[in-house]
Amino acid sequence: MMYRPPLYPHTLSLLYHFIHDPLAQLKVARIVSAFFFALTASLVYLLCLELFGDLIKGVIASLFFMFNGLALTMGGRELVHSEFTFFYTLAIYFLYTGRKRGEPRRIYLAFISAGLAVLTRYTGLSVIPVFLAYLWLTDYWGRVKKKEYWIGFMLFFLVLLPWLYLGHLHYGGYFRPFKIANRVVTLDKPVSVSDFLKLLFNDIGIVLPALAVLGFLKQRQYEKGYLLIGWSFIGFIMIMMVTHKETKFITFLSPVIGILAAEGIELIGKTIEIVIARVRIKNIKPWLITLALAILLIIPIAQKGFDLKERWNSVGVQESHVLKYASEKYPAEKLFVSPYLYTMAGFYYPKAEVEMILRRKSIEEKIARGYYDVIIHKNPNVYLNILTSGKYVKVEEFYGGRLEIFVRR
Repeated sequence: MMYRPPLYPHTLSLLYHFIHDPLAQLKVARIVSAFFFALTASLVYLLCLELFGDLIKGVIASLFFMFNGLALTMGGRELVHSEFTFFYTLAIYFLYTGRKRGEPRRIYLAFISAGLAVLTRYTGLSVIPVFLAYLWLTDYWGRVKKKEYWIGFMLFFLVLLPWLYLGHLHYGGYFRPFKIANRVVTLDKPVSVSDFLKLLFNDIGIVLPALAVLGFLKQRQYEKGYLLIGWSFIGFIMIMMVTHKETKFITFLSPVIGILAAEGIELIGKTIEIVIARVRIKNIKPWLITLALAILLIIPIAQKGFDLKERWNSVGVQESHVLKYASEKYPAEKLFVSPYLYTMAGFYYPKAEVEMILRRKSIEEKIARGYYDVIIHKNPNVYLNILTSGKYVKVEEFYGGRLEIFVRR
């Protein structure tokens, strides 16, 4: 769809130029996600080292990221979220290390990476408010005087410029893709904040968010705290402002959730140390307490993560089976499918014209004259005039009538 950001499909196209089998392409897309997932796990470790200089905390933060159900699941799916999370985190990493080390080149790379994050998923625009909040809190108005930030914003714009130009050239306006993406999300099914939180806890459990909240409360008014507070708070609030919300939308926050959870573990560990000191138990090293506590709490988090991954693996299995069966037995140039099957149908019917079942007069007219070769219908849904038109006959049904195949008489 034309409003989709271009970087993820272009990343895949580099490999698809050499790999043409659809099933092989699917595997390649999953490998690409796994690759960016691994890179992000390493990045979380490196950022934690830069923030705290603590190897153990870096390992714990990276583990919390990897076993976060959303990161773990998206890390093996043919979806954009894993690549997006990497570029978003990379932008934060370069900005912090660039300021810490006084290296303008890293700051420039931060803004370039931010631009790539936007071109991967428009949610990446939230990284700019994160940058501004962090710079305002640490540099106050001093940032205005530093040329590296002005150059950085220019580089950010230059990264977006080709896509903006294509919007002007082909889509009717420089910001047209952004506007349409916003309209599509706005028109989708509304999800309240309370419902979203219920879905989130169901997906990743309560242990990881609780630890992250503890870590959030541990932050103080200093540079590290400003970075983590701005990153987590602004990113989360911007997702909450979207009308239609899905839990996978906040996958890009899984790195900061992992870091905050490691901070939460440290807070609990220090509390336990105080208790041990008061009861005068000796010969127990503080870092062992923290590590043991982290391992203990990672178990339920990982369990939730693998449960979510398995749930995602089972989604669409029946639909894929029926589409595969239909494509092998009932070839079609014009295919008509229920909305849920629409995005899968092109995979199994790559040369067909695919249309979605919608309640429209024009579609009823097409059915009445037998326009479609094959119709695949999912219940419960709208039959329209598939049977009453007299043009189609039901030839197969699957899973107790849940999915049905009609062919033209």
